[in-house]
Amino acid sequence: MIAFVKNKEILGELYLPNVESSNKIGIVWLPGLPNNPMAPEMGKPLSDLGFTVLQARYPGNWQSYGNFGPSSSVDGALMGVELLANGSTINLNTEKIVTWDVKHIVLIGNSYGGGIAVSALGSSNLASAAIAFCPLLEPSLQNADNSQKEDDLSTLYPYLRRCHENVYRNLDDNEWNEYIEGRHPVDPSRFITKIKDRPLLLFHGSEDKGIRPHHTEDFYSKLKRSGAEKAEFIIKEGVGHGKRLRTSTWDVWTKWLVNLFN
Repeated sequence: MIAFVKNKEILGELYLPNVESSNKIGIVWLPGLPNNPMAPEMGKPLSDLGFTVLQARYPGNWQSYGNFGPSSSVDGALMGVELLANGSTINLNTEKIVTWDVKHIVLIGNSYGGGIAVSALGSSNLASAAIAFCPLLEPSLQNADNSQKEDDLSTLYPYLRRCHENVYRNLDDNEWNEYIEGRHPVDPSRFITKIKDRPLLLFHGSEDKGIRPHHTEDFYSKLKRSGAEKAEFIIKEGVGHGKRLRTSTWDVWTKWLVNLFN
């Protein structure tokens, strides 16, 4: 079933598997920018496999309350983890209580959401693991190599403000500049030591020109140098940025999740 739920500032869809088929693994989905919070392949198909899935909006984004930015995005991810850990809430559509049973909670993010997933994993004792697809892990190094042009993060906030002002609310340019200059407290690189002993699966497409795969490879190398033994990195040949990376590796990461907790 699908319930529309709320925890503090965030609202979203909660996909609940049949009780008898539940694998007791909860997933908090974190999309990229600009985004539609609904990723069809990351909802019902996963609940059909037994996962409990929350597709919540970031604070200040779509129907959620509050202000949008890197800090509130991590806060929103943690609110999602907290909601799944609670095991029950009110379905706002029916005003009835819905319940579920999860033993492990995993953060899964794409692009901007991939970086948020990594930072939230390092900020939470409730999350067991994370998966990051084509993640934004080195915002301060984006476009640093003139020979490999990629998405310009300095133009992203002005674009969101100009074209999506009702979807991304109360943007703080100073906060975004801190984030893309590596001075922000939720920069993923600040969480290397906190996540080095946590299960983390990183994916990147070899043909990704939005965020080049060498960023994820460099981040993975830093993790390994710090002593990480539970981190894995997979390059998917012939794939670019976004949805196809998730769908083309579907069997790999869903099996990884199930095996992780068995």
